[in-house]
Amino acid sequence: MSPRSPREISVLVPPGLAPLYPDDPSRIGPYLVLGRLGQGGTGTVYAAVDVSSDNAGDRLVAVKTLTSPELEDPSAYPALARRLRSLAAIDAAQVVTPLAHDADANPPWAAMPYMAGERLSHYVTKRGGLGSGKLIALAVGLAEGLSVLHARSVSHGALRPSEVMLGTDGPHIMDCAVAPSALRIRGNGATWLSPERYRGGSPSPASDVFAWGAVVAFAGTGRLPFGTGEAGEIAERTAEGAFDLEGLEPGLRPVVDRALSPDPDLRPSLREVVGSVIAVWQAEHNPYEEQPGRAEISRILEQEWHAIEPPARIPEVVRLEGRMAGKRPTRLLFAAGTAALALGLIGAGVWGIGQFLPSSDQEESSAEAAADAQETEEAVETTIVARFDPSEQEDPEKGPWVYTPVDRDDTPIRGQGVPTHEAWALQWDEDGEPAEADIDPEAEVLCAKFCTAPEDVFLDEDFRGTYEMTGAEFIDYLSWGPVMIVEVTFDEESMEGEGPPEIVQITELFTD
Repeated sequence: MSPRSPREISVLVPPGLAPLYPDDPSRIGPYLVLGRLGQGGTGTVYAAVDVSSDNAGDRLVAVKTLTSPELEDPSAYPALARRLRSLAAIDAAQVVTPLAHDADANPPWAAMPYMAGERLSHYVTKRGGLGSGKLIALAVGLAEGLSVLHARSVSHGALRPSEVMLGTDGPHIMDCAVAPSALRIRGNGATWLSPERYRGGSPSPASDVFAWGAVVAFAGTGRLPFGTGEAGEIAERTAEGAFDLEGLEPGLRPVVDRALSPDPDLRPSLREVVGSVIAVWQAEHNPYEEQPGRAEISRILEQEWHAIEPPARIPEVVRLEGRMAGKRPTRLLFAAGTAALALGLIGAGVWGIGQFLPSSDQEESSAEAAADAQETEEAVETTIVARFDPSEQEDPEKGPWVYTPVDRDDTPIRGQGVPTHEAWALQWDEDGEPAEADIDPEAEVLCAKFCTAPEDVFLDEDFRGTYEMTGAEFIDYLSWGPVMIVEVTFDEESMEGEGPPEIVQITELFTD
C-alpha cells in the first residue's frame, strides 16, 4: 500500500452528507468545505475540515455563513460582532458556541463544533411526547442554557424545537448567532413567539422564557400548545393565554403555565424555572430521603440521553491542495468513473451499429411496437408529481386523500431564499383532475421541509427531499400542515383495482 500524500488527510464525516451546490464556497476562512448540513432563514451550514487538528475525529466542524435579512443593513455588523464575541466566551454544554468567527467577512461566518444527534422537532414527531425523565432533563437543560446566554446579555429570540439538538449528553441550543426579526418568523413561528415578540418587540429574557414553556409543552405532549391554524389565529391564542397542557407531566404544569403567560412580568425567572423543575424530579425520586446535590442531579439527568445514538460517521480522504469542486470528492470519483465507463461503452458499440440497422419494414413494425409500448407505459404510469393540500382533505386521518397532478415547464432557480409552501406550490401548473389515493402507513417518505421546523430544508442537488420519515407521519401532516408538492409512486397492483390506488413512496420536491 502506497503511503498517503502529505497533502491528504482523513476526516470522519456523517453518512449521506449533501453535496455542495455549484455556487457554494470551497473554503470559508481557514476551513475546507466538504458538503451541506442544512439551510435556514439565517444562513447555510456546511460540513468543513479543520486542517489544523491532528485527530481525524475532531477535524469535522460546522461552519455557518450568516446571510439573513437582518444583516442587509451594514449598521447591524457591529452588534453581530459583539454577539459573536459574547457567544464565543460561553463555556456551557447546553449551548453550541463558536470556535471561531469573522463578522467582517463577506458573508460573515461562525465555525462551531459538529453536533451529532437529532433535532427535538424530529424526535418528537417520530416518537411522540417525551417520558417524564427525558422531559425533566430537557426542561432543566434548556433553562440552564438560556441562563448562560442571558448572563452574557444574549437573548436567543427564536428558540423552538428545531433549534434544539439532542445528543448522548443532553440538549444543545443552536442558532444563537442571529436573532431573526419577529416580522420574518411570525408567519411560521407564531407558536414559539411571545405576544410582545409577535407584535414586533425585541428578544428578551422574558420572551425566551415563553419560548421555553412552549417547547417544553410540545416536547411533553407531542402537540403544539396553542393548536394549529393561521399565524394570526395562533397569535390571538397566545395573547389570550389559551393554551392546552393536557397530557403534560402534572408536576411541570404550574411552571409551564406561568411561562406561557401573555404578561411578561408574570413569567418566572429562569432561576425559578430550574428550581421548580428540579423540585418535580425530587418529588418523584425518594422525596423522604436526603436528596443528592445539584451536580449529582445533573449527572443523573444526563443519563436519560444515553440511548440516543447518532449515526456512525464514515472516513473520507480529503485533498488539501486545489479548489474543491461542487460535489464531494467521493462523488467526483464516482462521476469520473461513470464517464469513463460510458466512453468505453460508446467506443465498444460503434463498430457494430451497422450490423443491426433494420430494414424499412422492420422500422415500420418497430415504430408501431414502440408506440404501443409507450401507450401501455403511459396507461400504467406509477410515478407522478402531485400537489397535496390539507385543506382539501375530507378525512385527513383515515383518507382516502385528495391529490392533484401537477407539472412545470421550467427549472426552479436556486439561491432565491427558502419560499413558503404556498409560494412554491404556485409555481406548479395543474396537469390533471383531482383524484383520491390511499397512503401506506409504512410508505417510504423523503421530506424536504414539511416534516421539519419552519427554517430547515433537507435537499439534494436535484431539489429532492432527503429526510427519512414514514407514510404515517405524512398522513399526520395532512391534518394540520400547509400545501406541498411531492413525487408519489403508486403500488402497481392497486392501480388495477376499482378502489383508490395506494401510494407506497413519497418524495417532497422543494427549492432554496
